[in-house]
Parts: sequence; structure tokens; C-alpha cells
Amino acid sequence: MPELPEVETILTALKPVTIGQRIVRTEVLRQSMVQEPLKIKRLVKNIRVLDLRRHGKYLFINLENNLTLVLHLRMSGRLAVRKISDAEFRHERLRLVLQKNLVLVFNDPRTLGRIFLAPTDSLASHPRLKLLGPDALTVSQRKFIDRLKARKGVLKAVLLNQSFVAGIGNIYADETCFRTRLDPRRKVQTLSKPEREKLHRAAIATLKKGIRNRGTSISDFLGLHGKPGINQNSLSVYGRKGRPCRSCGTILKSTKIQQRTTVWCPECQR
Repeated sequence: MPELPEVETILTALKPVTIGQRIVRTEVLRQSMVQEPLKIKRLVKNIRVLDLRRHGKYLFINLENNLTLVLHLRMSGRLAVRKISDAEFRHERLRLVLQKNLVLVFNDPRTLGRIFLAPTDSLASHPRLKLLGPDALTVSQRKFIDRLKARKGVLKAVLLNQSFVAGIGNIYADETCFRTRLDPRRKVQTLSKPEREKLHRAAIATLKKGIRNRGTSISDFLGLHGKPGINQNSLSVYGRKGRPCRSCGTILKSTKIQQRTTVWCPECQR
């Protein structure tokens, strides 16, 4: 599932391709993924792309006429660019036909991704967005700790909750807990002030590492131009159940937290 670093990787590659370009037309190939598909086809045509930005795992394409196209890749979605004359990708669900004979494609084998259009000046109040917490990459330490103090429950479950901070998923939650040397099963109420501060630093450092490595490509994720990330080559715990800890050699353990496989080191993480 693309998380914050994967979406940021796509955003960085997408900006020079799309900003200032005009979307000639929109083609909806899987209506179940698109909210109000007829409206999007009617309004997102002959319209210029002004900017792109990200919040958490959401990607925002800001357009003329106070419109923003919002994309969420969910489990298996990816964006790709091809020429109009090129062969289609296997699972194309939405096409934004651009100038210069280019097509921006939303490709999604499982059809779980979501696309909707909203007024740019009222995005914050949109039902799908208004409950999101601050972006996990840019949240201040003070805000992070204040929000953490208001939470109860298991550490990893809190990190996964997008209303706490937006952008951390299963991969980066496991890696953040390891970097902080905290057991993902710990109750957040038991964390000391230094541990909360360390958790904030670790979350941002873990996300930045993922971005530097162009994302984690384990199953579905590829960058805009089809290139995989390399972060999977240096993961400390995620996906390494039963293998030795890279720090101490102890065999890594696994459990389920919120139906998500969770891996940790019983020696390093307390």
C-alpha cells in the first residue's frame, strides 16, 4: 500500500510533467472508483493544472476554476505517464489526457483507489478530508506530543490512525517503532516525555529515509516512470518475521495489531 513516502515520490516526479499543462479531457474507465464521474468528465477538460501537493497519503491536483482533483491510491493504485500512442497499461482506471500527446494514468489492479473533485477553497471541510490529522512529515513536535497525550491504546494502532497524523501505514509504523526502540504493543499512555519526543523524531526520520530511497517496492509500488523504490533493501523489521534483528541478532517476532502483521525485536524494543 503506498504510504506517505511513496506518494511524495510520485508527487516529485509528477510536478514537472503536469504543472502548467492543460488537461484536454478525462476518461473514466472504472466508475466505482470515481465519485460523480460524469461531473469530473464535464469539468476536468480543457483546464490547466496550477499546482500539485500532498497531505498524508492523498494527492491533490489543483486546477483552474477553484477545482481540485483528489486521488488516493489505497492498496494497489499507482500513477504513470505514457504517450497516447503507447500501449495501454493493464489496469487503467482513469486517464487524464494532457497536451504534448501525454496521458496521466491511474492504474489499479484491485480497483480500491478513490478519486473525487472538490472546490479548492473548501478542501479542509470535505467529508473525506476533514478528519485527517496533520501531515506526518511536517507536524511539529509540540503538536505531535499534544495529540499523542490525548490518545489511548496500543502504540502501533495510534500511528496507523490517520486522524492522529496522516501518512503513516504498516511499513513505516513498524520501522518507526524499531527506530525508537519501542515495543509496538506498548500503551501510549505509558510513554515518557523523552520517549514521545524520540517517537516524533523517529517518525519523521523514517519517512525521510523512505523518500530518499524513492519508496518501498515490495509488491505493487512503482514510481511514475515505472522505476521501483529501494527502501525495501534496508528495512529493519517490516517483512522480516523469523529473521535475526539487524542490531542484536535476536529472532524477530510477529503479531497482529488491527489486523496488520506487526514485526518487532523482543530484545531491542521495550
